[in-house]
Amino acid sequence: MTGNNDLELEKHLVEAAQQDPDQFVHLYDKYFDQIYRYISRRVSGNRDIAHDITSQTFLDAFSHLKSFKWQGFPFSSWLYKIAHNNVIKWYRKDGKQNYVPIENAYDISDSKPDQSEQLNTQLDGDLIQQILSKLDEDEQEIIRLKFFEGVSNIEIAEIMDLSITNIGVKVFRALKKAKSLIPTKNDFKQFDSDNDLNNIL
Repeated sequence: MTGNNDLELEKHLVEAAQQDPDQFVHLYDKYFDQIYRYISRRVSGNRDIAHDITSQTFLDAFSHLKSFKWQGFPFSSWLYKIAHNNVIKWYRKDGKQNYVPIENAYDISDSKPDQSEQLNTQLDGDLIQQILSKLDEDEQEIIRLKFFEGVSNIEIAEIMDLSITNIGVKVFRALKKAKSLIPTKNDFKQFDSDNDLNNIL
């Protein structure tokens, strides 16, 4: 979770960039790798496409920075939202299926260990892929953002244009559905009870 000091520093960086466009480079440097990894997972690790969409995402952010209003969320929430929309646009433009495989989602080195391990400790990549492929698009995105990107429920609501009042329910249901797809309880024992799920939410 982003601390108050980090948010204050981030707010200062955003305000500086709004006053002087040359200062946007600091936001770019701070978030490029994070946003690129997110987009790369959405496009099955295709580097060329990931770089193109990442570039477009930062260009869009730069172009609309003056209209950005600080609401106490990390700046990355806004970037994730732009990236999320750009990936959807890319798939629709190319007439591709909206479902996006997550082949690299189980790469813990790219994720926050304490969260990704909750899904990965006893599950291999093939099983994760099989489970996620059976979830609908919104459910996939919720799990992707929460566990592999470490995004909070409130930020997920902002990114996906969902109501804050029901995002917890949506996260809960996505996890419950994922749990129901596990072949055996031992494969996913950390989610063996509703209490475990509530602790994650």
